[in-house]
Amino acid sequence: MAQDAKEEKPPEAPEEIAKLHKYKGEADRNPRDVFWGLVKRYAEKEGFGEEAKKCAGEREALVNIGASVLLEEERTYRVKITKARLAECAMEMVVLGGWEDVFGRLLENLYERKKGPNLNMMLAFGNAAGKHGRVMEWMRKMLAEGRPHEPLLAYMAQLGDMGLVGSMKEQLIFIAKSEINEPQLYALEALAPLVKGDAAVKKVFMDLMDDWDVRAKKVVLESLSGIEDVEIGKKAVGAYVYEFDPYSKGLLKGIIKANRDSAREEFGKYVGKYNEKVNREMAALAEAVYGKKAAKEMLAGHGEAKAGAPRAE
Repeated sequence: MAQDAKEEKPPEAPEEIAKLHKYKGEADRNPRDVFWGLVKRYAEKEGFGEEAKKCAGEREALVNIGASVLLEEERTYRVKITKARLAECAMEMVVLGGWEDVFGRLLENLYERKKGPNLNMMLAFGNAAGKHGRVMEWMRKMLAEGRPHEPLLAYMAQLGDMGLVGSMKEQLIFIAKSEINEPQLYALEALAPLVKGDAAVKKVFMDLMDDWDVRAKKVVLESLSGIEDVEIGKKAVGAYVYEFDPYSKGLLKGIIKANRDSAREEFGKYVGKYNEKVNREMAALAEAVYGKKAAKEMLAGHGEAKAGAPRAE
């Protein structure tokens, strides 16, 4: 009669093999277990930095896991910790571990072009940049690469830290002047808080008042609105002539009003020298800025523009 297999006990592992579990290699460890072990150390403040250095061989997996966990519900976490603290832990893991080559990946994993940066990681990023000199060094390298790191620029733009942006001003100015699309847009958004108090930044924005990219131009014109500057006033009149976007035209009109004295002499360079539609628009602009009587006197002698200009709203 055959013996029931269920009644058989599994053979005991040889003593030599049973003892080998303590020599288990890193490749055999579950990266998710390693991640939560690090989180536990971070929460309890017990040897976190040193342990992060020891886990350098698994850094890519740990960064990917950290990003995915931040997108999960907190109730699934193995360690009691908030999302904000977990984001700090993931960032500190990279920084204290010296994992420079995956710093950009951490930001990239928690960035979407349509939604922007992850809020918790953005705050963790700002804190790390303020605390650790190596983070600033890594950022400078990334911004100097052939194609600037889009997620990093997005984090800088959304964070709005004037001190951080000021320390990276030269790199950001170069990107704003030489790049297109998202890199240029984020560089401009990051620099925007400096426009009023920094001549170099203001010059870049003034040069881009007639940029071909409507989104970049929107950031530029919104940032220059309300600033009183002779050159900005003059440039705004010339940009208005060639502007087709209604929103941008409205912003330019506001800039001209803020610099009405310096802009006045520019009207003679453009009014009466284009087609009827443009001439009438410029005449209406002059009336909106200076009033009907003053505009009529300004435009006298400039062809069709002096006659029948519609009243501005």
